[in-house]
Amino acid sequence: MAGCDTKHDGAGDNDAAEGRVLGWVFGGAGVLGLAAFLEAAGIAGLTGGAFAIVAAAILVAALAGAVLGFFIGWAVNWFDRLHVQDPSTITMAGCILCGGKNSGIPPFHDNDWTFNLGGSKLTLLGPIIAGLDVQEIRTRDAPGNGPAETTVDPKTSLPCLHCEIGSHIGDYAAVGGAIGSVAGALGGAAIGAVICVALGLATFGIGAALCLLVVALAILVGAAVGGVVGVAIGGFAGWIADQLSDFDKQGEAITRGCIMNLTGRWVTDSSHQHNEIHDIASAQLIECNECQDDKTGSVTSGLIAAVGIGRHPTGRDP
Repeated sequence: MAGCDTKHDGAGDNDAAEGRVLGWVFGGAGVLGLAAFLEAAGIAGLTGGAFAIVAAAILVAALAGAVLGFFIGWAVNWFDRLHVQDPSTITMAGCILCGGKNSGIPPFHDNDWTFNLGGSKLTLLGPIIAGLDVQEIRTRDAPGNGPAETTVDPKTSLPCLHCEIGSHIGDYAAVGGAIGSVAGALGGAAIGAVICVALGLATFGIGAALCLLVVALAILVGAAVGGVVGVAIGGFAGWIADQLSDFDKQGEAITRGCIMNLTGRWVTDSSHQHNEIHDIASAQLIECNECQDDKTGSVTSGLIAAVGIGRHPTGRDP
């Protein structure tokens, strides 16, 4: 099942997270590449082919740093992307223009349930505060963590507010990837050193150059394998945590085409530069009438049903 994307209807970078993670990638490459260069500078008796081996070692070390930086940067950005607004909890009414689960493998998919609430009926129901309206909800920058730009639902081109129910998979996979990559890199360095000793590589000339290359390769392999294994273990643990909760029932209770009231935490998602409700804490079903075409007229009060998230009084489908 596919999740819901959003599209900025003006300024805004929907892929802002990539730039921040790339900063860690380039930073990691620079740090380990420099470390390898400084180590090579201390090797005595470098002649002939040793220079080529040293150059390869520096390149491999930089690549290892990039891999390590990716997993660490992903985790840092993941837990620093949502910035809570004031008031922290809001209730919005509107049409569910899109609904679905962002299923797949982290980090490409976070497995959250995602929804676009919008259309002409997009309304702020609470809290009632002077100056707080739909436009403010959609455009207010989080202090020091903006910007927040307006978005539309890509399929209907109607104005929307993105809403999500977060999966444990994204959280656990990000942590697992960072821990696994760091542990793998450290283990790789130790293994590389042991290989150097076992092969009796000299401390100068081509032997030392080969040793530097072996260690760099071991760090690269360790960081990559450790990161992937960490993501897999963390993602599986997150999947178990989701299964032990009402996670999927909650997501399935919010149905595309229904007019609903959603209550939850109002945040700025700096990764996509828009405001949203994340997580949805409760939902209220008003009516289901294919409202996503934005041509629906009145709302019948006879179908109003207050429900806790994931609990329709007459079943999953209204």
